[in-house]
Amino acid sequence: MKSIAVKELMVPLSEYVRVDVDDTLSDCFRALEEDRERKGLAGHAHRDALVFGNGGEFKGKVTMLDVFMALEPNYKRLFGTAKGENSLSADYVAKLYKDYDLWTEPLENLCRDGAEIRVGEIMHHCARTEFMDEGDDLGKALHRFVMGVHQPIIVRRGEEVTGVLRLGDVFEKIRELTLACKP
Repeated sequence: MKSIAVKELMVPLSEYVRVDVDDTLSDCFRALEEDRERKGLAGHAHRDALVFGNGGEFKGKVTMLDVFMALEPNYKRLFGTAKGENSLSADYVAKLYKDYDLWTEPLENLCRDGAEIRVGEIMHHCARTEFMDEGDDLGKALHRFVMGVHQPIIVRRGEEVTGVLRLGDVFEKIRELTLACKP
């Protein structure tokens, strides 16, 4: 069987939601909603957006996790500027939840307050491991997903961002290939 290149499964940049670093979280959510309506998508619409600077340069991404962490300001106290990506025990997580008084404010209040947060303040700045080349093998991408890379993976040709590789799309390809195998 021939290998599958990342490019074969990526969502092209032209089809992905893009926002500006100066946009608000409300602007970002509107852009996601408009994209869903334009494409007639129900359940599997984009849930994150790529962030670009005023000059059109790629800056980062805003994911579901980034939004949740921005809505609960106490995570800044908990993590400082670094986000926890280590595996944590249930007892430790419960202690942090209580000690940092997380999610005690009604969600309606948090969402109202969070609506005007600037995307540039909450976006995720991508690490080197969050970028892949269009020609990279899908196995390399799978390894990064399993090892916990901040999703989605940004795909490039040289230094130019050309698309996004989502875990759900990779899963669907694996499902398709598995079902095509003769038992």
